[in-house]
Amino acid sequence: MRSRLKNAGSARRLVKAALQEAAKKREMRYSDLKKIDRGVRRHFHDDITVVVVFLDSHLVSRASSVRGGNVSVKGGGISLPPNSLAPYTTPTEPVTT
Repeated sequence: MRSRLKNAGSARRLVKAALQEAAKKREMRYSDLKKIDRGVRRHFHDDITVVVVFLDSHLVSRASSVRGGNVSVKGGGISLPPNSLAPYTTPTEPVTT
């Protein structure tokens, strides 16, 4: 099982990455974007919702082999082929399908 300490702040890091991308698209710095009041900031980016799900790949792989089905993870520009979940790995580049 992964240490909860390693997982602390995962959602915050994802939100920060999204805000950095929004700032980049507006040709401004992240620090300047953060200074804008939240109500006004709506003009610079859409609402951001982050859901972090940690999967135990051993349970997922066991469940999919018992049922004979495939497990597929998609979203956020990342697409993993079925049954490719490996413990504690993160794709470095989006996979196009």
